[in-house]
Amino acid sequence: MLEKMVKAAAAACIGGALAGAPGAIAQEKISLTAGSGLALASVGTSELANYFLPEVNRRLAEGGRYQIEWTTGWGGTIAGQFDMFEAVEDGIVDIAYVNTLHEGAKLPLEQVTFVTPYGVNDLKSAISIFNALRERVPAMDEQFIKYNQRRLAVVGLHNYDILSTFSIERYEDLSGRKIGAPGLAANWLTGTGAVPVTGALSEYYNSLKTGVYDGILMFQSGLASFKFYEVAPYITKINFGAQYASALTVNLDTWNSLPADVQAAIQEVADEYRDITANNYNQGGAASIEKAVAGGATVSELTDEQRQAYAEKLPNIAREWAANLDAAGQPGTKVLETYMRLSREAGIEHARDWAAK
Repeated sequence: MLEKMVKAAAAACIGGALAGAPGAIAQEKISLTAGSGLALASVGTSELANYFLPEVNRRLAEGGRYQIEWTTGWGGTIAGQFDMFEAVEDGIVDIAYVNTLHEGAKLPLEQVTFVTPYGVNDLKSAISIFNALRERVPAMDEQFIKYNQRRLAVVGLHNYDILSTFSIERYEDLSGRKIGAPGLAANWLTGTGAVPVTGALSEYYNSLKTGVYDGILMFQSGLASFKFYEVAPYITKINFGAQYASALTVNLDTWNSLPADVQAAIQEVADEYRDITANNYNQGGAASIEKAVAGGATVSELTDEQRQAYAEKLPNIAREWAANLDAAGQPGTKVLETYMRLSREAGIEHARDWAAK
């Protein structure tokens, strides 16, 4: 059903192909589809559209042997946030920006940063640690292969805070409040008295406006681009930390069918896309908060003591997560303990040792 709906939407809505570099004549044309469930306001989507696709074509044009004709669909015109991973698996989309934080059932090991909050705030450092983790635990990439896709790049989100319709001075102020939270981030509210509501970026604005949520867990760089401060003017810096939340993936059948030169160009540009998105998210955080303040938002920050109290208030959500994965035959404990060790080796100290028994 999803495949029929997506193909119909693609036929009706998808934009035209991107041309190669001016003057380049490719001997062989390859048709590929790229997409994202998020609109171009998303950094991951905009860099896929504006950097990744044309840069791959530019590099291929230099070789003179291949040219990719891209068909594109953003903001749900091919598949939405919750369906894009399956769209890549089924070959409806060849390359896509997928939100792994919404795929906890299929990609359980990917969720490790969401059960270890209060850690690294710099996104580039977080991604570096995560890539080192992948190298030491092959099962993390094998998850993607199981669903007929290959990970091209790790994409994260800059430091998470809380955006709300009410002021927050202590974590106790969350009691009784409905807070929109993506995936396992809902666990960050455990023990605070807040009511976590599963949500996604594409629906946050209207949910805040209509009172479905009193607040949301939100990464800093998205505050201004999605204008959430218009309906929730209180920004409370809690510093939950940067999170690995997305990936650039390619359908495995498509990947295996591509010439080696094309594969090399795609992977080279994917590595650059990873770094560019991380830089943009890092740099965009401060600028986003400034824009939100200019638009009427109020910014406050929990004290170190309050932040530590909040962290200690939570149960050990990481150990619970790891134990559940171990019971299901997944290397949950190995992923958790390796991640915490790699973080310490990188000079990162979490507010608490999530691997402690």
